[in-house]
Amino acid sequence: MAKAVGQALATGPACAPFREHLNDIRQQDPPPTHWDAVSDRFLRSMEVFDASVIAGNATEGERQNGKGDYFNDLLAYVLEQASDTVLSKRSGVAGLIFPNHSLDVTYPAVGEIIEVLVEAKMMGTPKHPGNPKAKPEGRLGSADMLKRCKEAGFKTIDLKAGFGYKLTQAGLADQEAIAGSLTDWLRKVKPSSYLVFAVRVTNPHDFQAVIATATAMTQVMDRVGVYAYRPVKFSPDSLSPPRYEECPGTPQNLRLSIVLYEISQKLRIAASSAPPPIEVTQVLTPAQKAGGVLDLEEWDESVDDSEE
Repeated sequence: MAKAVGQALATGPACAPFREHLNDIRQQDPPPTHWDAVSDRFLRSMEVFDASVIAGNATEGERQNGKGDYFNDLLAYVLEQASDTVLSKRSGVAGLIFPNHSLDVTYPAVGEIIEVLVEAKMMGTPKHPGNPKAKPEGRLGSADMLKRCKEAGFKTIDLKAGFGYKLTQAGLADQEAIAGSLTDWLRKVKPSSYLVFAVRVTNPHDFQAVIATATAMTQVMDRVGVYAYRPVKFSPDSLSPPRYEECPGTPQNLRLSIVLYEISQKLRIAASSAPPPIEVTQVLTPAQKAGGVLDLEEWDESVDDSEE
């Protein structure tokens, strides 16, 4: 995947297991082409990382950015191998309202029009010295999910609406106007948008809250995938590193392995039928030119303290 590696993932001591896993799969022959081929090592890497978090040996940047970049890169590599495409992380992509969205995983790697978009999110943190008020089992995986879903949902709607604007700017026929069900319209226009989660959950109610929110998001995204994992026989007084396992019971339509397979099929179709790049001389709407110059997403991330 053509992207700059975040500083926390690239050099953070607590992120060493993530770097090792990513390096190992890049040397693997044949390469992994589905989530089940990397999920066990993902859990083992998270165990080592969270042991550092619990001990207070992981920085805020490693907690908030390192593990998210790892999940993002892991998914992107698996999707690239499964679909035989080149994916990228992009910034400054214009929608109808805001001119500078940051996107986790996209196809194609260049050009004004995004065909496929994948937003990847990691949530849930064990208790650590930097957050002494947290419950013994740590922060609920569902605690920040609604916020992340709202962000991803607005981004998707803005980009899909902006696609029609870009077509008209290039002198091409406009896309279908919004009519009837918003969900039906979102399914018909580009980019094909997917939202995937890896979530550390602490109890059955937390898991059900994750599933309920993900299910609601299927009305906005083309598909939503969830990989929920939980501590095994958790004891807040234990000095042993945490041990994780996948939570049973994720509905079939939300299972990450199945959703990634469908994304890889979509990528193959997009690559085999890719039209010539659309050249757009001006992508800013009047609203953008009037004041849509503040990168709200980067501002939000710079002050975000949700993953304590």
